[in-house]
Amino acid sequence: MNQTVSQNMFRSSPRQIVEFVEDVIEAGGVSYIKGSPGIGKSSLVAKIADDYNLALIDHRLSTSEPTDMSGLPTFVNGKAVFAPFEQIFPLSTTPVPKGKNGFLLFLDEYNHAHKQTQAATYKVLLDRMVANFRLHPDMAIILAGNLDSDRANVNAISTALESRVTHLEMTVVGHEAEWIEDVALPHGYDHRIVAYLSMYNGELMDFRPDHEGATFCCPRTWHFMSNLIKGKEVTVSKTPLYAGTITSGSAAKFSNFCQIFHNLVTVPMVVADPAHCPVPNDLETKWATVAMLMEKIDEKNFEKVSIYVNRFSLDFRVLFYRATLAKYPKLRTHSAFSSAALELGKYLRGVK
Repeated sequence: MNQTVSQNMFRSSPRQIVEFVEDVIEAGGVSYIKGSPGIGKSSLVAKIADDYNLALIDHRLSTSEPTDMSGLPTFVNGKAVFAPFEQIFPLSTTPVPKGKNGFLLFLDEYNHAHKQTQAATYKVLLDRMVANFRLHPDMAIILAGNLDSDRANVNAISTALESRVTHLEMTVVGHEAEWIEDVALPHGYDHRIVAYLSMYNGELMDFRPDHEGATFCCPRTWHFMSNLIKGKEVTVSKTPLYAGTITSGSAAKFSNFCQIFHNLVTVPMVVADPAHCPVPNDLETKWATVAMLMEKIDEKNFEKVSIYVNRFSLDFRVLFYRATLAKYPKLRTHSAFSSAALELGKYLRGVK
């Protein structure tokens, strides 16, 4: 089998990674998540910590020295002992924070760390010890790093560790709708970004190791973009600002796309006559219209807006009702949603 094809077969979506990592945690193992820069590894680990109600300790191993794994030498009763960094490595005697079930130690940028620092972690990972102290028994451990092929100054892990962790490779390419559903909608990303990435899936992640621009499109930079434009007008004159956040080509394309929002039907127009209010013909305006309505719905207008959206084709209706579930969970019991769920149930399953 072609090696590239074989590798692609075993790349997993963020949703699959969460499932697999939780399997490893329950088996008492250590997961090592690898993925391209900016893909959302840290956010995914934070979600796992929430799922298990664990206190997250997010530590960049690239900033550590080997001595950090054993603690600093000190003297007690005239004898030299090591004092571990308990804030990074909770010990068996460390109290669990109130309301939490334990700890999740996340060693990010693992393969950016010096090989000596990596070697110093073996006792932490394999023996669950820091110096001569036992780590807390209710603690999960996850490693993460960039791909070796991403030109990100990584140091491969040694063969001594390779067979002692579960290796998982994460990708969002081909799983863009999943990212919108699991990340963009529940975290309130700007509706113009949701509309744009719903239509232009390939713009979510365009990282290439040999890219020549100052930045690139990825979940991290789209998160920055959402913060940058939230509550503000997107103008063509600010394209250089956007180009400093995402790739220049995508910035120009996104700026032009956002001009469509100036000429959409309004919510009062939709509410006044949902059965006859004009439905746009071109795809870009359709995505923009549905995204705008997602942002504006409430319990009072939801029924009328639903009548209008139900005149759109399947893709647009699925996005609208997925957004309803993610952003306005109280509307789940609304009669208009119940009717849509009967028809679209298989597309809405699993949305929280």
